[in-house]
Amino acid sequence: MSIAEDDFNMNADSTHDQYLLFLAGGELYAMEALKAQQIVEYISVTKVPKMQSFMKGVTNIRGNIVAVIDLIDRFKLSKTEISDKTSIVVINYKKNDEITQIGIMIDEVYEVDTIKKSNIKKAPEFGAKIDSKYILHMGKYENKYIPILNMEAILDVDELSTLLSK
Repeated sequence: MSIAEDDFNMNADSTHDQYLLFLAGGELYAMEALKAQQIVEYISVTKVPKMQSFMKGVTNIRGNIVAVIDLIDRFKLSKTEISDKTSIVVINYKKNDEITQIGIMIDEVYEVDTIKKSNIKKAPEFGAKIDSKYILHMGKYENKYIPILNMEAILDVDELSTLLSK
């Protein structure tokens, strides 16, 4: 399975309306759909020595070496159980005009859908299972509020580098 950016059927007018909804650790999360460059079925990851547990290693995706992070392990909740629905969402992380591709492991893609702006609320500072710095907003989807993730905080290359050097 591979879902390219074009498959999301998005345009510039819907940048903040379209969300990739996915399951991770059995919970439903969302991220801005345009952040996802591609989604691929889970493929084997080559472990790299002396890395934090959430850094699963690197893999080759369409000729690019991509670092892979276990999202649930990054949240310090558990580890992703690999199944036939496990996927890697590839995200281009940009810092100082330099782009790094980073993949996040998820349980499975739920769908790409719209969340109305009126249904997006500020994230609470407390009460969530994950650190509030990883939550951008809360979005009401199918009568339930779900975290819309802050991918910049989750994939912060400087923080990851600091964690990796410990």
